[in-house]
Amino acid sequence: MNARTTLSCRRAAAALALMLLQAGMPALAQSRDELEAQFGPQALEQRHTHAAVDVITLGDGAQRVYVFVPVEPALHGKVPMVFLHHGWQGMNPKNFGGLIDHLARSGQVVIYPVYQESAQTSPQIVTQAAAQADRRALAALAEQRQLTPDPQRVLYYGYSMGAAISLNLALDPKRYQLPAPTALVLSAPGDAYHVVHGEQGRSIIGPVEKLPADLPVAIIAGSADTSIGLPTGRSLAARLCGIRADRRVLMVFSSDENNGTKVLAGHGSPGAPDSRYDFPLTKRVAGGNPPNHSIPTHIAGRHGFEASGSLNQLDFYGYWKVLDAMIDGLRDKQLPDTVFGHGTPTQLYLGSWPDGSAYTPITLEQPCS
Repeated sequence: MNARTTLSCRRAAAALALMLLQAGMPALAQSRDELEAQFGPQALEQRHTHAAVDVITLGDGAQRVYVFVPVEPALHGKVPMVFLHHGWQGMNPKNFGGLIDHLARSGQVVIYPVYQESAQTSPQIVTQAAAQADRRALAALAEQRQLTPDPQRVLYYGYSMGAAISLNLALDPKRYQLPAPTALVLSAPGDAYHVVHGEQGRSIIGPVEKLPADLPVAIIAGSADTSIGLPTGRSLAARLCGIRADRRVLMVFSSDENNGTKVLAGHGSPGAPDSRYDFPLTKRVAGGNPPNHSIPTHIAGRHGFEASGSLNQLDFYGYWKVLDAMIDGLRDKQLPDTVFGHGTPTQLYLGSWPDGSAYTPITLEQPCS
């Protein structure tokens, strides 16, 4: 495909997305209260069926992995799991603490492999390092809690470099001795050449064209993420045309502004910090509290979400909405309209501003048409 054809395809996709948005706007306005009740912060809290999260910490340095287990009440037997693969140098789970807490308190075991010790780690080894950590986490869950993954409810969530890791693991889960994903969510996807140059910066993403045709895949990128997530997301989406059309989607979140408040849909927008999940990458210490850098084994739930500049509409009505819908779809054994709705209000809605005006809706792109 030459540059002119590519540009024409993108223009056609943009025109289609605009038509979908315009068609959906009346319904969007009519159902805003319903959408708020379905996806807003209060609705998210209602999903928190567990009062606390236990933390299992295994290994040190690049070999470390954190396992977040819902408790109060405890889980039993086969359970839903989210393998959360973070971005480059995201070894501290704090930046995803809000999401981790939400996923765990909603009933999912969350596995968070560290996979690197510093920026000096070679991107060429991170897939294998993450896989080793994921396996250790599964072994510990089976031994310590008698918990195993429900094979029909395994979600891989990859952010930035973690998206490349998730894709590689999904391509050959048997080789990595991991449960195959039954859904894949890739946010702001990145690759090795975004963080290093030379031989170590060659792409680590495998032949994604070989992913199972029935695997639901959602790619999410911000409109301001023009150096990493958006171009990589578009490139990946164009390579995934072998997946069934009703099981793949590329969603683009826009930046927006209202009454002096700005939300930037940049590369860091999927982050949602929670200070309770601030675990420095130092050697573990038995007992005690910071500043001697011990890692908690139990995190009590709380009302609401920790306020930060990174927690906004793009999280509640975007990244978290997509993840929750995928998780519910696996539970209910059906494709969620919220993710694969072809322009429905529930799919495009990104919340409202305090004055009631709608945040700029999600744009859908379809490079395979």
